[in-house]
Amino acid sequence: MFRLRVEDHFSAAHQLVNYDGPCENLHGHTFKLQVTVEGETLDDIGMLVDFHILKKTIKQIHDEFDHKFLNDILPFSPTSERLAEYVYHKIKTQLPIGVKLVKATIFESETASASYYE
Repeated sequence: MFRLRVEDHFSAAHQLVNYDGPCENLHGHTFKLQVTVEGETLDDIGMLVDFHILKKTIKQIHDEFDHKFLNDILPFSPTSERLAEYVYHKIKTQLPIGVKLVKATIFESETASASYYE
């Protein structure tokens, strides 16, 4: 089994809905998005999937979220957990045959992250 991971960053603002604490107020993060994939079979040149393809796939998430107010573009309270779930489902459908999405992780800081996997 082979496992690959790619990362990207985006800056965005959000407010947590129905949250009693400081994060109910408008605030922002430089989020890190991390995606891990795996598969058993390499192609003719020895790759599971080209890193360029994976990076292009997560760049779509970057472009959707970067410098945006997440509450305006997502139909849910944009917690890190829900963002990870959203990213997972969006990327899962875009991977080549034989490449399985293991997990999507959203870091809202260097010490706090949430992952989603099935």
